[in-house]
Amino acid sequence: MGTFKDVFERRLAATVQNYAISGVISQEGLIYPLGSDTKVLSTIFELYTRPLMMETADELGLQLIEPTVQNHYPDFTLCLGDECKKKIAVDVKTTYVTHPEQKFTYTLGGYTSFIRVGNETKNIVFPFTDYVEHWVVGYVYERVAEKKAAQHAYYTIDKLDDIPLPYRNVRVFVQEKWRISSDRAGSGNTTNIGSITGNIDDFRNGNGPFRSEEEFLDYWRNYGRTAADRNDFRNIEGYRAWRGVR
Repeated sequence: MGTFKDVFERRLAATVQNYAISGVISQEGLIYPLGSDTKVLSTIFELYTRPLMMETADELGLQLIEPTVQNHYPDFTLCLGDECKKKIAVDVKTTYVTHPEQKFTYTLGGYTSFIRVGNETKNIVFPFTDYVEHWVVGYVYERVAEKKAAQHAYYTIDKLDDIPLPYRNVRVFVQEKWRISSDRAGSGNTTNIGSITGNIDDFRNGNGPFRSEEEFLDYWRNYGRTAADRNDFRNIEGYRAWRGVR
């Protein structure tokens, strides 16, 4: 039996990877084009991932559990047996670029919620301490459409080939969360962990600054909630000096 990454990547490679999802279809047979709203497209890629997760869970002999509450981590939980032991967290992340060589980044969840001692059950499906692995399935696509959908409000099945896709050149990686985390917060004023900024190979290879998952967790558990709180350290070099390690 392989690892989650081995099995998922093999299942992914076996699919027809054109990602040509044209829209949402009604029971009347009308197809509503997606447009290029990033939240809609993130949901589409999560839906694309779902059957692959089901196949992966089946091959590994694991249960597959999805959140029953919106905005709870992770998107998918894999676990063993009726007691749901050895839980594996899998989160789906999506972002876009405007040209193929552009570097990109993600946010990787909050650093003031379930990873902190005392908050292990906050906004998470199972207690954080129940999970033994944390994976990210990351998609990046090239945006090609305007904010609004095409001129037609909807299409019929016979016009399927006329529906413009709002993206192209989809690439995907599977990597452990700590390996793609950076040592800085994500965009804006939110208390989110920021990923590395890089190309697809950086994410596939896990070219982050942390030496281990233990270092990653200790760093973010002690990272100041606001810039004013970051007196001990602000980056990985400062953290290692603070901890007295090289």
